[in-house]
Amino acid sequence: MVNIPAIKRTRAIAKFIGLAALLVALNSVAQSFLFRIDLTGDRRYTLADASKRVMQELDNTVQVYVFLDGNMSLQLKKLRSTIEETLDELKIYAGAHLRYEFVDIAAETDPQELPQVYASLQARGLAPVTEEERTTGGGRLERIVFPGALVVYTQTIDTTVRTREVAVNFLQDNSGTNSEESLSVAQQNVEFALTSVIARIARKELPRIAFIEGHGELDEYETGDICRELASFAHLDRVEINEDIHALDHYAAVVVAKPAKAWSEADKLALDQYIMRGGRVAWFIDAVEVHHDSLASGFNTLAFACTHGLDDQLFRYGVRINPAIIQDLQCAMLPVNIAPAGQTADFKPAPWTYYPLLIPPPDNVITRGLNLILSKYPSTIDTVGKNPAISKRAILYSSEYSRTQAVPALVSLSQTMQRPEPAAFGQSFLPVAVTLEGTFTSAFLNRPLQHYNRQQSFAFKETGEPAKMIVVADGDIIRNDVVRRADGTRIFPLGFDRYMNVQFGNRSFVKNCIYYLLDDENTMQIRPREWTMRLLDKAKIFPQRSFWIALNTALPILLTLLAGALFTGVRRIKN
Repeated sequence: MVNIPAIKRTRAIAKFIGLAALLVALNSVAQSFLFRIDLTGDRRYTLADASKRVMQELDNTVQVYVFLDGNMSLQLKKLRSTIEETLDELKIYAGAHLRYEFVDIAAETDPQELPQVYASLQARGLAPVTEEERTTGGGRLERIVFPGALVVYTQTIDTTVRTREVAVNFLQDNSGTNSEESLSVAQQNVEFALTSVIARIARKELPRIAFIEGHGELDEYETGDICRELASFAHLDRVEINEDIHALDHYAAVVVAKPAKAWSEADKLALDQYIMRGGRVAWFIDAVEVHHDSLASGFNTLAFACTHGLDDQLFRYGVRINPAIIQDLQCAMLPVNIAPAGQTADFKPAPWTYYPLLIPPPDNVITRGLNLILSKYPSTIDTVGKNPAISKRAILYSSEYSRTQAVPALVSLSQTMQRPEPAAFGQSFLPVAVTLEGTFTSAFLNRPLQHYNRQQSFAFKETGEPAKMIVVADGDIIRNDVVRRADGTRIFPLGFDRYMNVQFGNRSFVKNCIYYLLDDENTMQIRPREWTMRLLDKAKIFPQRSFWIALNTALPILLTLLAGALFTGVRRIKN
């Protein structure tokens, strides 16, 4: 007699085994093909082509240590998730050449050794943030978190193993962890932060950057903070041109940082011909000189035009820095002694309109997502000429309430005692920095060169190869504060305001400027990708809070009960 139940059971088992074998086969085949679908409207899970190319070209090991794990706020957990998802995407194209690890510092370190570990991470370039958490007893618990990573590149040349290490801080200028917007910007920049660092650290030869000296430029201490940042992916030299036409031949980029003395025509010619050969230059130039230290000993100082002699050269390249000071109602504070004469000093912060907080436009690859930029006695900048071969774009602006003051002019602390009238600040969004990109014409065209050049072998170029420049009408944007004492010199972070205890975006701005000048891999194009922030309407959250809590609690239970009732009813009908 045929056992029908046994036959049915055998067929069911065979179907199950066949289905399982088919799934295993499909999974094995799928591993050989890369097929991913990003259904988000802003393409947030799709890597840029530049990122894919950088990962595919890796030929040595890159190890990423992310110090964002363990106990942290919900906002930072979202950032951690984005970092992990991005690293997973990058690893698909990099393969075994990319490894990553999340490190919980507090859990893996003896509590007594934590201060030393924190100090070591800071010395290696990671910036901490402090989170506050309320305890059950109503108190507050402070927790130090490092929202960053160390990227280590290991390269073997013959039998020699070389390593390079670069710190990545995902939060721009420690802007904080309480703002949903700042965390969103950090999430948007994760791909760029990782890809750009890996692209630079994996170069077989690091680029060389020259900081020009010899004309009263900022010294190694006044540019110490940005130099420390740039040294992780470039060789830095301090170069005096000394009228040598070939002094800049071997440099990928040149930085002119706040010259105070006149340039000789021979030095200007050397820089001009460097640009004609396709060089990249970042100009941080003052048009107005203000002896700010005089305000400490007196109450007034004089502002007058600088005499560096670079105006005619910049004009030929397509820009003019105007000899006037910008004043802005959106400004930093200045400590002012309000005590009467003869009494103990009493310093109070007062708005100083000569220190504008400049606006970085959100639609530019250099400035998107940056904090405000601290400036000191900046000037306006205009683009001139109609050369179609040069692309010009402003990248820093004053606020909506600003004005200019022509020089010579008297700068007096008495202005802090007066309430500024918004009507007197009727100029808006004055440009302070521009990018120039294209083919330039020599500033020495149709000029006798024998008076400027001492070299015998020199082929003058009238029209140059494609080049890039960034011109900033304020040398203090690249200058960090320095305190010189008998026991040593202290260098403050670039953009850090000691009096307001605020970190502005200067460091990231200058660093991005150099990235832009050196960017041959087009990794800067990753930055414009912007996510749409879908934040809750806080005006509706609290009045409707109880309703939505009840709905989200009861609705799943009701749906489960309804599904169970339908399933039971169907079975009864079939039986």
